[in-house]
Formats: sequence, structure tokens, C-alpha cells
Amino acid sequence: AAGIEGRNVIGEIRAAMGQEEPSIFLDLKLHDTPNTVYQAAKAAAVPGVYMMDVHIAGGEEMCKAALRGVEDGARGYGIPTPKVIGVTVLTSLDSKDLWRQNISFLYDEQVATMAELAQRWGLDGIVCPANKAGAMEREFGSWLYTTPGVKFDGNEGTGQKQLYTPALAVQDCASSILVVGSAITKAKDKPGTGYRILQSMAPHV
Repeated sequence: AAGIEGRNVIGEIRAAMGQEEPSIFLDLKLHDTPNTVYQAAKAAAVPGVYMMDVHIAGGEEMCKAALRGVEDGARGYGIPTPKVIGVTVLTSLDSKDLWRQNISFLYDEQVATMAELAQRWGLDGIVCPANKAGAMEREFGSWLYTTPGVKFDGNEGTGQKQLYTPALAVQDCASSILVVGSAITKAKDKPGTGYRILQSMAPHV
């Protein structure tokens, strides 16, 4: 929770939100040795944090170390254990990028492979592109599907190759937790854009 200059950033966010229930997603994308990830996950399990993520590519031992870390960290605070979800494949990549890394699977196949491993290893869900979440939900059932790669009114993340609209994302995947960044931060009218995004999603939730 200690960020730049030792500030309790999580505490500040909680105070600004005025919420007691844990609702913060720490997009840490941890990918390191199991012990390092354990320590980081333990430190991340503080009041206010609902979930955090790790790279599934880090392997079974690392992913399970993250699960132990959040459990031990939460126990120290007497709070519910934050969820640990796994990053499948970054939305900035496509099949050609995987091929350059000597990965023979197509993008969709690699997402499914990573998701299968995450479920087998006991993670609470996955991070996958919004345009792939529907297929993942049909294959793996009710789970946490955190979905970046959202575009709206022409605004999208720089360098993103996997993109979808908020309305289509929730229509395809009932369990979607949308990660909406550039679609709002790049808009001139940020509050208005946020409201219109919610309006576009409303008929499908």
C-alpha cells in the first residue's frame, strides 16, 4: 500500500471513493520468481483491494504463490482475501507477435490455453481481451472475466490490437468486468462519455 514517498495510496483511493467494501483492482501484472510474487501479493492484500493480477505465463508455482500471498496478507488485516486473476495474453499483441516469440498457437488459442491453466491452478478468473471474453465464458463457465481493450466513440488505447465496444463486451460475456481507460481519459467530455458508456451497456445487463 506504500507508494511513492511512502504514501498510503490505497488508503487515499478508499477515502476518495467513500467506500468500505473492497472494490480496487490492482493491475500489477506480477511476473517474477514465486517468492518475489508471494511477497508482492502479500503486501498488496490490504483493506480496499478486491483483486489483483499475475501473468499466467509465470507458471503454476508462481500463480499458487500469489494465492498464498494474498491469503496470508489478508489474514494479517482480518479482511476478505482479495481475488487473484491471471493475465492470458496482452491486448497489444496478435498472432504474428506470438509467432515471433516462437509460440505456434493463434492468438485465440493461446488465450484459451492460458485460461485453462489458470482455472486448473485455482485462480479466481482471467484478464482477457473484451472481444474474446464471450468465447471464454462459454468454455469455462461463470468466472471473473476482466476485460481490457475497450473502445468507444473513436477513443481507444494506444497500441491496442484487440478492441471491442462496451455494449458488445457485456452482451457477449455476462461476467465481464470492463477495464475502461483511454475510452474515457482521451474523451473531451469525460463524465458525459462515462455516462454514455453506461447507457450503451444498460440494455445488455
